[in-house]
Amino acid sequence: MRTEVGEFTMSSQRSVLGLIGICLFVVLLSVAGLASDFLTHLLSNIDGLLLFAVCALMGGLFSLMLFLMAREEGWLPGAHKKAAGNPGPKKAGEGK
Repeated sequence: MRTEVGEFTMSSQRSVLGLIGICLFVVLLSVAGLASDFLTHLLSNIDGLLLFAVCALMGGLFSLMLFLMAREEGWLPGAHKKAAGNPGPKKAGEGK
């Protein structure tokens, strides 16, 4: 069952929320990995360094993805979506 809400359908909103949930889950796991790395003093050997690098990389990538999705959805300022039917003002000499 699809119901129209503005220009988005409920299924597209669910898919965005699902992606946000997955990203949050991975970020939380990365933070837990970093915390365990520090609490168990693993940074002194290669295993700890690799755990730190992988957790930092995964947390950073998925945090960036969360930021970009939030900006695209208009939850953060700075993203100006252009409507498909209205490409914006034309410059002089365009549209001939």
